[in-house]
Amino acid sequence: MSYVITAIACGKQFPPGISNSITALIEKLPLKLVSVVKLSPDRAADYEVQLDITKTGVEKPDQSFVDKLASNVHSQLKETHLDGVDLIFQRNDDNRKNKKLAVFDMDSTLIEQEVIELIAAQAHCEKEVAAVTRAAMNGELDFKQSLAKRVALLKGIESKDLWDSLKPQLKFTNGVRELCKFLKAKGAKLAVFSGGFLPLANYAKEQLELDYAFANVLGTEFNAEGKEVLSGETVGEVVDGQKKRKFMLDIAAENGIPLAKAVATGDGANDLPMMQAAGFGIAWNAKPKVQKEAPCCLNSGSLEDSLYIYGYNDSEIAEVLGKN
Repeated sequence: MSYVITAIACGKQFPPGISNSITALIEKLPLKLVSVVKLSPDRAADYEVQLDITKTGVEKPDQSFVDKLASNVHSQLKETHLDGVDLIFQRNDDNRKNKKLAVFDMDSTLIEQEVIELIAAQAHCEKEVAAVTRAAMNGELDFKQSLAKRVALLKGIESKDLWDSLKPQLKFTNGVRELCKFLKAKGAKLAVFSGGFLPLANYAKEQLELDYAFANVLGTEFNAEGKEVLSGETVGEVVDGQKKRKFMLDIAAENGIPLAKAVATGDGANDLPMMQAAGFGIAWNAKPKVQKEAPCCLNSGSLEDSLYIYGYNDSEIAEVLGKN
């Protein structure tokens, strides 16, 4: 079985001496370096490796030993800190490039903001909402309970024109349009699963030409003046971490897509279930708990860098996106 360690610069280029540092790291692990392939000059490279059983002293390992060894290497690399560089360890097989389903969180992933905080600004309670959001995304609070607490603070906000007023405020994450365009060109199904709210998830779906959008729905009521306002509650089943996971499994089954060819990307603790159920998961500039538990971390300035994790180089990316 062939494996690969992908090194991606968090900034514009690798720090000095990074190649020697990675090579030395590989030598300390039960790995054998096969080749180094540049994906982007000074920014991304694949270190193709194989498990080196001879370093373990085991003469006739069974498959369970090999699988555990690969898992241990993955854990050790996740715990290794190299300034300014992310290291991603995975199998270097056909599933790596052949992604057929990509699912994304919305807030702080597809877009830079947290939608509920934009709404809260209209009620002048954004600080209170932001504090609860941070705790929930760090896994310190149950998501459903935290959502109920935050939504309750929105009670009384006029709902007329609310969503249309918010759409121009959304800032799509750097590189997300390119990433989605590339994946669509490769025949992948794309989806957004949001713990936020459906009108803006649908807007993101339209803007990025996604195939699916699922999110929460805010309830409304009429106040004493006869104006339609937010009721302070959600309507229907809450889209939490387990619900996101189920959406992904259902879409994969509906389209006959093996989970090995699915990838999930998000930043919060409620994204971990779908990341761990997919063939691969990417924690995007994520909260500490998520960085620790996700299959891999990407802490750069562009979501387009995900394509290096999938194994594509600059020339292949430029060809698909028409950058040449």
